[in-house]
Amino acid sequence: MAFFADLKTEMKKVDWPVGGRVAQMTVVVFLIVALMTFFTFVLDLILGAVLFK
Repeated sequence: MAFFADLKTEMKKVDWPVGGRVAQMTVVVFLIVALMTFFTFVLDLILGAVLFK
């Protein structure tokens, strides 16, 4: 049971982000994923056209 007591103590030390910051960072992550997906798609099209022509 000492593990759970230590866990509770450590979790109280965590600086949890507020809701607005979480939402903001979630949008940033989705935008980065979308941009990387688009970049990979375009790169695949270019390399496919060049290598398999």
